[in-house]
Amino acid sequence: MPLIKLTQHYRSLIILAFLAGTATVAMNLGLQSTSSYLIAKAAHHPRSILLLWTPIVAVRFFATARAGLRYMDRYFAHDVALRWLRDLKTHMYRVIEPQTDHAIMSRGSGEVLSRLGSDVDSLQNLLVGLLEPVIVGIFGVLIVLAVGLWLNPLIAIALTAMLVLSGAVLSWSSARTAHVSRARLLDVRGRLTEALVELLHGWIDIRALHLESSVQTHIDQLQERLQESKRYLSRISGFVSATSLFVTWAGMWVVLQLAILEVQRHQLRPILVPVAALLALASFEIVSGLPGAFQDVGALAQAASRLQEMKSHDRPADHTKGRSVIPLYVPPLTLDNVSLILRDPAKPILEHVSFTLAPGQHLALIGPNGSGKSTLVNLMASLLPYGEGSIRLDETELHDWDVHAARRLLGVVNQFPHVFHSTLRANLQLASPDAAEETVRQALQLTGLLPLVDTLPDGLDTVIGERGATLSGGEIKCLAIARAVLKNAPILLLDEPTEGLDPISERSVMENLMRWASRRSVLWITHSATNLDLMDAVMVLKDGRTIAHGTPQQVASHPVTRALLRLTKLPESIGSETAEIT
Repeated sequence: MPLIKLTQHYRSLIILAFLAGTATVAMNLGLQSTSSYLIAKAAHHPRSILLLWTPIVAVRFFATARAGLRYMDRYFAHDVALRWLRDLKTHMYRVIEPQTDHAIMSRGSGEVLSRLGSDVDSLQNLLVGLLEPVIVGIFGVLIVLAVGLWLNPLIAIALTAMLVLSGAVLSWSSARTAHVSRARLLDVRGRLTEALVELLHGWIDIRALHLESSVQTHIDQLQERLQESKRYLSRISGFVSATSLFVTWAGMWVVLQLAILEVQRHQLRPILVPVAALLALASFEIVSGLPGAFQDVGALAQAASRLQEMKSHDRPADHTKGRSVIPLYVPPLTLDNVSLILRDPAKPILEHVSFTLAPGQHLALIGPNGSGKSTLVNLMASLLPYGEGSIRLDETELHDWDVHAARRLLGVVNQFPHVFHSTLRANLQLASPDAAEETVRQALQLTGLLPLVDTLPDGLDTVIGERGATLSGGEIKCLAIARAVLKNAPILLLDEPTEGLDPISERSVMENLMRWASRRSVLWITHSATNLDLMDAVMVLKDGRTIAHGTPQQVASHPVTRALLRLTKLPESIGSETAEIT
């Protein structure tokens, strides 16, 4: 499995865990054997206690060593499991982080959360829950064979054969029985997580569309299916445990009968009969954990498959390879005959769009809803893959850029910026982790958020809640603008950055932002006509096509644009400082 390669930095700990587990098994066999021998020897009433001294010391040694080795086994095993879980989650985040927005969101946020949560958590049992019992079981059987051969060859062969047969049969039957149910449990758990995430994040829309009852019914059905799968697995576990216990006592009875037979044949000393019986009882404990471990094989395989699928989904082979040298000047950004089809080939999202965002140019992009404006920004920000046409950043095809280098040239404010459940400072410093306090406050001053921050009880260290629950929509947009300012990129891509602000605040923020970005390139998507006078040029999109491109005055006088503006209730005088799209 490719994911096992993550353990290469602490394989010595894995080996120590497996060795401690094997040594624990050996000490348990020694304890059971010597204690039974001590009891049998004491039953013969030896003339002196000194004749029991050796088995007494052996019992003390094996008992103490077993406890210490068991602790070491658990310590190293848990250490390995936690390291594996940490590295696996970090690895999966690094895998999906460079993927396009389209590649991730095509699954749904709930499914992505399920794969990064329950699937990764399931795989933490791979090393300790599956591999360790198997390896310890193999070495344990070899130890039993060695001890048995010293005791009696017939008993050794019979006991080893029963251990191998019972371990293999019980493990195989347990894996086959639980495979379908475990896979179904993992699938239902993932779908339930997805449904709950969509419920939490889409509750307003659900209420508005009066879908509460249908959503509740769907979640109840998933919960019932989840509980049904758990009950079935519990029945399987109970049956496997009962069968394993029966096999253990049956195996001990068989060994006991063989020991009696060997005593009658004078091939075994009578005092060693209880030793053989308790050795068998301790031996079956070695394989008793295998059926439970193999119950998870199906779930582990499916979890690994789902994570591997995320690694290979829509990720170009050279996504993180290419040009990485960042220019010291403001580079041009050119779109040449770009088209995009996502679902319906008859309805392209973008169709033959061409324009150039020249260095230092401030370009406004307007158009009705669904015209492709936000999609265009996502293409330029490498959040969506483009097929037809060309997007060149500094005369280098966007596909030929190292994705991290290309994104360092862009400061993006999405239509729905994400705010983490953390402090204001942490959310701002995502763009510039080393930003000084004064720099952060200047960015807040530019967006008009500084007075608000000064009124908060903890200032910049105030926790703003999940998705910025304590902030308004306009304040979240201003936070995103401040984050883009802190990034200090030469190109700004702004998708409705002032949505949710009143006209006076919007004008103030846009004036400050355009003044700060006077030497930077700006692409501004807006539904408001009040501030187009701050732009050098305006481009109009309709149905994925460019229908007008020029200065604010030229675009306003274009006949197609005038018809579009009337259709969207935008006043014809788009240079007016008081007009606004409704």
